[in-house]
Amino acid sequence: MFNAFTKPSKKTDSDSDYVESDDSDYGEGTSTSTSDFSSDISPVKNFPVGSWTCAHSSKNPKPNMNQAITAKLEEMVKNYESTNDKWRAFGYQKAIQALRSYPKQISTWEEARNLRGVGAKLADKIWEIAESGELRKLNEFKSSDDIKILNMFTDVWGAGPTTARAWYQQGFRTLEDLRTKAKLTSQQKVGVRLYDDLLERMPRSEAGEIETVVREAAESIQSGIIAQACGSYRRGKATCGDVDVLLTHPDGKSHRGVFTKLIEKLTNEGFLTDHLVSIEDSGNQKKYLGVCILKGENRKHRRLDIIVVPYDEYGCALVYFTGSAHFNRSLRHMAKKMNMSLNEHALKYGVVRKGNEKIHEGTIIPTPTEKSVFEHFKIPYRPPEERDH
Repeated sequence: MFNAFTKPSKKTDSDSDYVESDDSDYGEGTSTSTSDFSSDISPVKNFPVGSWTCAHSSKNPKPNMNQAITAKLEEMVKNYESTNDKWRAFGYQKAIQALRSYPKQISTWEEARNLRGVGAKLADKIWEIAESGELRKLNEFKSSDDIKILNMFTDVWGAGPTTARAWYQQGFRTLEDLRTKAKLTSQQKVGVRLYDDLLERMPRSEAGEIETVVREAAESIQSGIIAQACGSYRRGKATCGDVDVLLTHPDGKSHRGVFTKLIEKLTNEGFLTDHLVSIEDSGNQKKYLGVCILKGENRKHRRLDIIVVPYDEYGCALVYFTGSAHFNRSLRHMAKKMNMSLNEHALKYGVVRKGNEKIHEGTIIPTPTEKSVFEHFKIPYRPPEERDH
């Protein structure tokens, strides 16, 4: 039997939108006239959906005319996240979104300053990159041994920026220091031991093999079960950081009891090597986060999540765990503007909010299929490969 551990501070791979993100407006959509206190019990009529990311295919994206600038700003986000400077990281993220949607190359400082959410100091940095192709502050980060170590520590599975800084302040400088001197959680011990394997992206073919192993094991336990790899694999990416396999059963009841049996079976077969987290949430979804390895020579350990859901939640769960993170944020924020809410469990209407606080959870809208989620938003269904925003 495997042990259930406390949920770690972060999920290291962002292929699926596992952790609920905030509903911040990333510069998309059109503001509605809803007030801070809304009691409308039906979706907003004639809502302008055309300007939202989730309404468009990622296969024909608008070209990023400022790619050289956004690439360096993304590096800055990573560095600020590693130093736990969340405010600056968020500011840079908003600037990146504004630059990506800007229809031409930035040619003056004033253009940069006029971007939504960009202040004078950030405009200075954008203009510095536009003029010289370099950013002095980023070069300082790159040359800083402190930042390199913090970035390395932050990449340990189960460790976030706060933990990374604490390790640094305790005098640790290498992974060997962590192995031999640090007081690590069970998840962090796995993260350190398998650091290189878990950090490396796997080829798509390997992710498909992992999906097959999980599906065949689940089918041997319960016939008729559905097992679908989600995340970047379902979106058609050539490489994957981890594999998320979503399981359910069409009869609405035979998924029960599969979760524990499946984990035990895969463990006994040697496929699951390390157990990280086991969660049963209030919506009767069960989630397992662990590490697996395929049989054969020169195989590497890979991160695997297994999620078992009731069939009446499968449509929303399939959207949620497929991602991308930006696509999901767009859907959730649009739902909020329409007095609705969307998560991995359900789509609801008539949600009442006062500011950011929900004071009425709303009423569940049946979503028997993934396509039905799109239909309720009155946006075109986007197959997974068109959601890689």
